[in-house]
Amino acid sequence: MTMKQFQHQHQHQHRECSRLRGQESNSKSIKQNMLVLNLNTISLIRLFLIGAFCYPIIAVLLMNHVPPPSMDIHKSIQLLRYQEKRSNDNGNSNTQTPSRQRQADTDTDNKSIVGASACLLVNDENPRLPEWIAYHYNILPLRSLTVAVDPSSRSSPLGILQRWNDTGLMEMQLWNDDDYLYETADDGTSKKRITVGRNLEGHRMRQTHFMTKCMADFKGRNKQWVLLIDVDEYITFNRIDATSEHEEPDFPTDEAPDGIPTLIDWTFYFGKDKTEGSLHGWVINHTSAHPYPYEVDTESLVSLSQVQPGGIVTDSIGNSYFLRDDRAIRDSTALDQPPDPMPTLKYVEEESDDEVCGEIYGDMYDDYEDGEEVCIEVDVESPGDGLKTSGANFIHGGHVVEDIKHRRYFLEKEQALWPKRLAVKDAKEARERLPRADERKTILDVLKEESNRYGEDTMGPCVMMPRLRYGSFEGQPGATTSENMAPDEINATDFLTLRYRWHQKKGSYAFGKTMIDVRRIPIEELQQKAVNVHAPLLYFCPRQVWFYNPQYATSLFRVNHYLDSFEAYSYRNDVRVDLRQSADKYDTLASDANYSIDTEASRWLQEFVQDVGNENTKLLLAGAGSFPRLDSSWNAKIDTKSE
Repeated sequence: MTMKQFQHQHQHQHRECSRLRGQESNSKSIKQNMLVLNLNTISLIRLFLIGAFCYPIIAVLLMNHVPPPSMDIHKSIQLLRYQEKRSNDNGNSNTQTPSRQRQADTDTDNKSIVGASACLLVNDENPRLPEWIAYHYNILPLRSLTVAVDPSSRSSPLGILQRWNDTGLMEMQLWNDDDYLYETADDGTSKKRITVGRNLEGHRMRQTHFMTKCMADFKGRNKQWVLLIDVDEYITFNRIDATSEHEEPDFPTDEAPDGIPTLIDWTFYFGKDKTEGSLHGWVINHTSAHPYPYEVDTESLVSLSQVQPGGIVTDSIGNSYFLRDDRAIRDSTALDQPPDPMPTLKYVEEESDDEVCGEIYGDMYDDYEDGEEVCIEVDVESPGDGLKTSGANFIHGGHVVEDIKHRRYFLEKEQALWPKRLAVKDAKEARERLPRADERKTILDVLKEESNRYGEDTMGPCVMMPRLRYGSFEGQPGATTSENMAPDEINATDFLTLRYRWHQKKGSYAFGKTMIDVRRIPIEELQQKAVNVHAPLLYFCPRQVWFYNPQYATSLFRVNHYLDSFEAYSYRNDVRVDLRQSADKYDTLASDANYSIDTEASRWLQEFVQDVGNENTKLLLAGAGSFPRLDSSWNAKIDTKSE
């Protein structure tokens, strides 16, 4: 059939449908019910004939329908991605495949061909989003990205993501609250929408629900490593810089040096401004005058960078202490099963210094059903020390606790699910093997190499990474510039990673971020909100007590956190807007981040240009570093019920 015959047939069918509708329509209601058939006057045969004539027309219209600009932005991104895939499958794509894509297929260099994924929650991040995507496309390598837009955002990243879709370099998804703020019923068939307020608590709830829903989506799409950081954070190799090795935090040790007392069951307490703090614990093996453990509260610590298991700290009056790795000690004495018949507590969390909650199984005291949530007041003895302790020190799987009625409970051996840690010696050697910037290796390349060397289980499914804050100081005496790395139309000062290279003292930033292998996480663990943004999964990421933060000295990767200019710092319209508008707060953070200089993360742009070409570089990095004035009266899909 020729095209003209096809068109003629459809025109004839359309006229026939219109004629039949006209014959059966009531003349008094024809203007109001042109598409309604009067069933009282039409036979079943006529209905069948009308369906036979009209069905091909309707099918053609649906197959060729292009969504209007006002459609949901999440669906429009999905449509673009699958149109691109269908076009490539049919060999009709006119998009030129960048050189990196072709090289990866043949593995001609060391870039990983698998690709990583990332979950990103944004709020007025368009000025920095192009750089963030391009940087991680190069170093991870990032190949799948899901972006959720905070409803208070005054701008949408749709245009930026569309440009990446058009190149065919990456899979993109754009979500709004409806895509992840819901709870699924136990039978998995129904969903209940979650409403959150416009406050800090609501912001945290949005983050934790987005993380697990996003990871579950990537798991369902057969992805593996998922990066969970923010737009102002950039993952990099945590190399030992030979030129500034004296600035590296000390590696932890297993035993106290001669003359240094050991502090056990210790707890750290922040000072008022969180730039200082002190320790509480018990000293053992000090002197013959103190043969037994005694309680101590230190003075303010001189430096917080060594507040870590195996570290040595000094307080303001000159007293030094070795911090025992209490968690390792408890691991070494943990039991797989209860020593005697007693209830077991699973999914245990601390509610207060003397109370824990969890799911109880095999209750013998109060007839609780298996799986019921209970809380108990605890009275705990430290294993092997004969000391009373409280707080996070007693929440440790594989041990028995007593409540205030002296009833015993067994805490499930959760560390069996935790990733093992590299031994200090192995971690140091692995850091010394980390690639230089010119070796063209990715994060996934190194993960694969080290997993093959030490075993996948040792690396674990949850890679914890310390953060390092970069300040706003731009003076770089003697440092090489990077302007020649970019095409002529791109100004290197528009990029965070090229503009800011001065950072705070290494090892002094609390709380890290994670990259998670969702392939090794049971889907059940991803069907509830994350524990927090720093350690999303309760059993597969170490508990996030501050002083058990990812240790800088033994971490293969780190996350550079950029303070940025005050213009950028105050640009977002999130719930912390009052804090972000404070010049005093900004100046305090900036002054703490001018300790030393590092250019390691500033070499990516040259590689990116080589990989995707000048034209794609200019297309994908358009708008980077530009902060247009935004209309504060516009919000993306704000849920007024949440106020």
